[in-house]
Amino acid sequence: MGQQIYLCRHGQTEWNKAKILQGQLDSPLTEDGQKQAQQLAQKAKSWPLELIVSSHLGRAVQTADIIAATLKQPRLTLPGFCERHFGSWQGKQTATLPEYQAFREHRYTRPDLMPNTGGESANMVTARFYKTFAHLFANHKYNGVMIISHGDAMACLAQSFDQGQVIDNCGGMLLRWEDNKLHWEKWLD
Repeated sequence: MGQQIYLCRHGQTEWNKAKILQGQLDSPLTEDGQKQAQQLAQKAKSWPLELIVSSHLGRAVQTADIIAATLKQPRLTLPGFCERHFGSWQGKQTATLPEYQAFREHRYTRPDLMPNTGGESANMVTARFYKTFAHLFANHKYNGVMIISHGDAMACLAQSFDQGQVIDNCGGMLLRWEDNKLHWEKWLD
């Protein structure tokens, strides 16, 4: 049966609202983002969770803290689940970055494509996630784990399963870790 992974995006941040590319920089959750995290926690009450994990970036930590407190579950931080690095585009409004707009058109259809200002390709992000999953499950068997991560990094991983889709704040996917391999299950409602 494998181990169930509920991989979800963090709540809305100030920079999401202002359309600033965060990458591995950070901004706090908005009030709406905190509400989204609380709503996700309510939905997750019916999931067989034993652990809440997040990337080390503040927006994921803040979302995971809300969920872990609501569900009374232990929490762990793993930097390998952080957002894609976008090089020098990070911290800038996307509308002011014509190179980013061109990159954005092909970022998943050409998974080897890297931002021309440094950063990571989709293949690099997916490899980092696989390595982090392997580390997480190396010595522990969980019925279910919720991981709070980031939209573009999650989209890189989803595209590796031919599941391209924009991931809304607190949206997510269900995956399964079995025989040291990640398997696609479905998008979460």
